[in-house]
This record gives sequence, C-alpha cells and structure tokens, in this order.
Amino acid sequence: MKKIELERFANAITNCNIKLHKQIIGGKWYECKYTSEFDEIELNVVYGISINDNSILFDFKTGKSEDSIYKTFITQYINKYEIKRLVLINDELRYKTKQECIEEFRNNNRVSKYCFYTTLYGIGFFSFFMNENTILDNISIIGKYLNDNNISYKRGTSEAGWVTRLIINKNVELHNNLLSNFIIENFEN
Repeated sequence: MKKIELERFANAITNCNIKLHKQIIGGKWYECKYTSEFDEIELNVVYGISINDNSILFDFKTGKSEDSIYKTFITQYINKYEIKRLVLINDELRYKTKQECIEEFRNNNRVSKYCFYTTLYGIGFFSFFMNENTILDNISIIGKYLNDNNISYKRGTSEAGWVTRLIINKNVELHNNLLSNFIIENFEN
C-alpha cells in the first residue's frame, strides 16, 4: 500500500491532516527518530503519526496483513489518540469513551442508499434474510453500476455470512461518492 493512500484515508475519516513518519530508530519516546522519506507502507513496521502539523503524537504499528491496515489504523487512532483527548460534551469537559468514538466514526463516515451502505472495504448490504436470487439481483444491480464507472471489485461475505460485500479497496471518499451518486429506478429491495 502507498503511504499517500493511507494518509488520504486517515484524513478523510478523521477530518484532520494526518501524516505518517517511518520510525528509523526505536526506543523510549525521546530516543525515537523518524523519517517522512518513504512511499510504501510496510507490514509489522512502526510509524509515527502527526496530526495537523504537530509533532509525533502516537505510534502506529501495521499488522501482518495489508487487508487489515485500515482497520488497524482506526483502532490505534481511537485507542492512542481519540479517547485521550479532553472534549466538551453537553457542557461537560471529559474524555470520550471508546464506544462513543466508534459510534462517531460509524455515524459520520458512511453513506446508506437503498439496501446498500459504504464501508472501509467498499460497499455492502445486509443479506442474511435474502434468498440467493435476491442477493444475486442486488450484486448484479450494484455490480453493473460499478462496472459502468470502471470500478473493479470482488464479491465476498462477512465471517458470519450476514453481509454481502463488494470489495473495492479504494478510499472511503470514493466509496461514499460512488454510493451517493448511485441511482436506480423501481428499486424494491
């Protein structure tokens, strides 16, 4: 994955100017050295995260799989940054709970249209109570739209099998824009 892709994703989902810096010397916080001179995100590597042109505010370690980089970033961003910031909520200065942070991301960064919704991986729809023909019809409808827009995708399902996924693996803004512009007539599902 390119560094710029993760930075764009992080900027879109946090509404902050996030920059990644690769750790070149580890140790205690005051011993660490970083560089911004790199293009590719590597697996199992520590990166420093600066927000809105401040110094490094927390470290982010990529996981073992490129497929999990976005999820790992969000988890570490919430745990290492969001829940440690004092915020004013209902005239009370306090820390947000982890659950409040997660709900904020869910509510602010998705587009829902018809039975479809955007996710980090692309577009999904809740298919647990649908028969196979309805699932295939929905995939055909949204798949045609994606193909017409020159967007390649893979079909997948959630681990529990409740959600059918159209895995695009671009950035959240693109996923949201695609679904926002998606229009079909006489859609009944």
